[in-house]
Amino acid sequence: MPEPLESKEAQIQVIEANSDRIIAIAKKGYTEFTEKGTVVLLRQLEDNTSNLEDWQITYRPISLIPNVISDWKEAGLQELIIKYNPDVSIICTFLYPNGAHTSYHFSAE
Repeated sequence: MPEPLESKEAQIQVIEANSDRIIAIAKKGYTEFTEKGTVVLLRQLEDNTSNLEDWQITYRPISLIPNVISDWKEAGLQELIIKYNPDVSIICTFLYPNGAHTSYHFSAE
């Protein structure tokens, strides 16, 4: 798998800067789809600021994840999604144009 285009520290800064939006989108997505999933953050090669535009952040239920991340099972994302409780926590996945992706699990508190 290709390397993410941002460091772990930069990714965590993006999560912290957008935590309220990420949580709201996760809760809305889970309610609408009634299916566990992940909030996908689409990141570009240039201008990787902490500010996310609407098109860069979306909820994908587990049944639709293969449409955007082909190796999600091998990368451990499936196992992460199966284990988490969507009522109290969030799974957030960074996705890059080179196919790299990194997922984080964090509390909605």
